[in-house]
Amino acid sequence: MGGKVLTMMHSYLSARPAWAEVNLDHIAHNVRQFRQQIGPMTQIMAVVKADGYGHGAAKVAETALQSGASSLAVAFVEEAIDLRLSGLDAPILLLGYTDPAQFPILAHYKLTPTIFGLDAANEFSALAVEHDIVLPHHLKVDTGMGRIGLLPDEAVEVAARIIRLPGLLIEGIFTHLAAAEESDETYTKEQLLLFNRIIEACGEKGINFPLVHAANSAAAINHPFARYNLIRLGLAMYGCYPAQDLQGKGLELLPALTFKSKVILVKKVPVGSAISYGCTFRTEKETLIATIPVGYADGYSRLLSNKGFVLIRGRRAPVVGTVCMDQLMIDVSEIPGVRLNDEVVLYGKQGEERVKIEEAADQIGTINYELLCALDKRVPRYYFQEGKLSSVQDFIKDRIVILDR
Repeated sequence: MGGKVLTMMHSYLSARPAWAEVNLDHIAHNVRQFRQQIGPMTQIMAVVKADGYGHGAAKVAETALQSGASSLAVAFVEEAIDLRLSGLDAPILLLGYTDPAQFPILAHYKLTPTIFGLDAANEFSALAVEHDIVLPHHLKVDTGMGRIGLLPDEAVEVAARIIRLPGLLIEGIFTHLAAAEESDETYTKEQLLLFNRIIEACGEKGINFPLVHAANSAAAINHPFARYNLIRLGLAMYGCYPAQDLQGKGLELLPALTFKSKVILVKKVPVGSAISYGCTFRTEKETLIATIPVGYADGYSRLLSNKGFVLIRGRRAPVVGTVCMDQLMIDVSEIPGVRLNDEVVLYGKQGEERVKIEEAADQIGTINYELLCALDKRVPRYYFQEGKLSSVQDFIKDRIVILDR
């Protein structure tokens, strides 16, 4: 008995009634919005970590590069390798910690690490010399985020020592802003003032950085003085605002992702019926319940139990009972004509109604970032361009093996 991997047609891929639609034209639109606003002298680095904030890193990266971005950023090596294996050859910055032991991977895939310590710099230098290559890197400075990065009082001296190390090339310097989305600019201005002082002090020592960056999406929108010569475009590229106060500031962002499913069962239950685990919801009258094959394992938070809303037949329907691992239930008593296979929108637009991911995030005390990143890989991504399905990313069916009989 042998086996062969078959290429699946879209008609077969649609077998699982839960999927995400990603509008790549919206990704392109959002990148171009920033391209126009920041001018030609400032570069765009497309941040595609966490599998492109749940949208699929490779397709988003490809679209961003075609629309005005010049480089990419991810959190760690494995994410970068995935982009390289997808055929992308643009510069990739690793924003997080990179163990010097991963040097062979950096060299092979031409990846740029972030350095924020002299010990790591010395190790990278020794390895670069040993392999007779020059390793580009970015220096990270902590101006008030409290995560990774050199502290301000050591940054200049460490930069001066690193620049003398053989085999290393300081390609850029950056920091991360902790409160760029806040209406009070005080803390952001303090961080940037400190950052500017570090850059100026480095300049006095003859240390110059080709790339200087501090602006994430929020700062790129809210603080033009934080753009320097590169912005790191993350959440806004996907059509979401880091804070609702940032809407209407010269940018019209278009959400790129719609999370969809279908009705798999409709049943009328009597008064007093318990719905789902823990009996957290009981019907107060005869109720029409529809079951949807999506749950917290797909990325639809269990915290939305008895709180969330979905769209069906262009109307809002409440989630009732506890969200299960693979299923949830909705009350469709007030929506006429609901039937098997009706489309359900969990996040996104249907007809004139919309359930914004920000609405769901607010209901459970989190942020849109988290809900996007939570979308699991077992949910297929359907990519659309110019109104047509262009490709499908389905990690399960891409690996299906049909056995010969």
